[in-house]
This record gives sequence, C-alpha cells and structure tokens, in this order.
Amino acid sequence: MSENKKGADPFENAPQANQTGADSTSERGLYLPLARAQLASAVKPAKFRSKNKRPKHSTAASPLVTLEHGEAWTTSLHVAKKFGRAHKTVLRAIEKMECSDEFNRRNFVPINYLDDRGREQPMYRISRDGFSFLAMGFTGRAAAEWKERFILAFNRMERELRRIIVNRALPDWNEARQTGKLDRRELTDAVQLLCERAHERRDSTTSFDCWIMSATRVITLTLFENEFRESIKGIRDRLTAPQLRRLAMAEQVYADAVLSCLDLDRHHKAINEQAKSCVQAFAAATGGREVPGID
Repeated sequence: MSENKKGADPFENAPQANQTGADSTSERGLYLPLARAQLASAVKPAKFRSKNKRPKHSTAASPLVTLEHGEAWTTSLHVAKKFGRAHKTVLRAIEKMECSDEFNRRNFVPINYLDDRGREQPMYRISRDGFSFLAMGFTGRAAAEWKERFILAFNRMERELRRIIVNRALPDWNEARQTGKLDRRELTDAVQLLCERAHERRDSTTSFDCWIMSATRVITLTLFENEFRESIKGIRDRLTAPQLRRLAMAEQVYADAVLSCLDLDRHHKAINEQAKSCVQAFAAATGGREVPGID
C-alpha cells in the first residue's frame, strides 16, 4: 500500500447536507443519540476514492474584504485585480507612497500568498484607511465603481465586527464557547489517536496538524455555508451561541465515530469517511447548512 505524500490532506472533501436552513438547537441530548444511532447502523465500511483532490483556493472568488485579527482588511492582490493593475505595480505604489512610516506600518502589512504554481509571493494586507489612501490615485468610471464596492464591503465587515463584539460580551455566548472547548479537546484526542494508528500501520506520514485542520474543515463546511469562501477560522469566529453549541455537538459526533472504529481493521480513509457521513446525518437532522452569524 502506497504512503500518502507528506502534508497531504488525509480527508476527502466535506459532504454537503441535503437540506438548508438556519435552525439550530441548544439541547445536547436531543440530537446526539440520533447521530450515534446513525453510526451504530452503519455496518458497511465507507467507500473512499484512491486519489485525494483538494480544490485549489481561488483568490478571485474570495471576498473583497475579510476580518483578520479583529479588523477589516483587503489585499494588494485584490486591489490589483479589481482595478486592472499589475500586482507588481500596486506593490511599488504602496512602497513609494508618500505617507508617514507610522501610517504605512499601521495600514499596510506585508504578508505572503501562494500563487497558482505553489510559489510564495509577496503582497500587502490593507486596512480601510490604507485602501482609501491608495485608491485616491485610481480614476475613471470603472475605478469609481470598484471604489464603491470596496467601501460597501468594508462597511459590511465593520458591521459584522461590531456584531461579533456584542455577541462575545453575552454570557450565553461565553458559556457556549467554553462548552465547545471541551468537545474540541475530545475531537483533538480522537483525531490524534487515528493519526498515530495510521502512522503505526504505515498508511500515512501526514502530520497531526494537517489531520486536525482537515477534520475541522470537514465539520465546519458541513454545518455552515461559505458563500464568500472565508477561512475556516473566519467562519467559526462569526458563529452565534446556538451555532457554537451545534458545532460542539457535531465535533462530538465526529469524535465518537472515529473512536468507535479504531479497533476495527479499516483504513484511516474509511474511518474518516464514516465520521463525515455521521456529521452529514447530524447536519441534515438539525437544519442543514446555516449562514454563519444568523440564527
């Protein structure tokens, strides 16, 4: 049996719930038995594909503005594409900008991204003030339209940021967060056991960090819509208290499914596939995929 390449995603793509809706539950005892019954009835090993293909991240399809570190940001790559400039031209404009060092440091943060060939390339994360300063040099009708779209996107994200801040001040949200942390540890322990088992059987050389990131992605995208292709952390940061509780239950379902299969003679991909099926059944039984931040 061939080994996985180091760093490869040990999971298949997340399953999609067949139903849609924004209903969620705060009662742990209501749906966990249902999901566990689904697990108990699954007597056949789950099928899995021999080739694991992850969809490549499309920068063009990602949102104009995202929340990072508690602030709304866009990127120089977005600005270049939407305003019809070469990215190197935008980078040069930022580097030659006639503003104070303090303003530059606060509003233009140098970071990297991976291009289509997997190479690391430089870009800037740009704040609202930074975008306003930079976009002053862009003229014409098309440029005006994109300025308006960026401003509306910044407004939307800043409203969302205010909602998150208010949410996190509520006792109900903090209680749900703490409960979720306990279930998160159970998920982490279960995935670590499966990872170690795969390493011992020489079925995989993938690191644990990649395993837990993949499990997190599977669970999150099964429960929640991702219309704007946000990062998984971005989705989870926007969840309401009922959504956090539902997420915690789904993580428990996944952990239970993994633990129930560890002593069986199954390949880790089959176990992962079974766990995903259980989470999919749980999602369908509790309202399908929800919009993050909306109960």
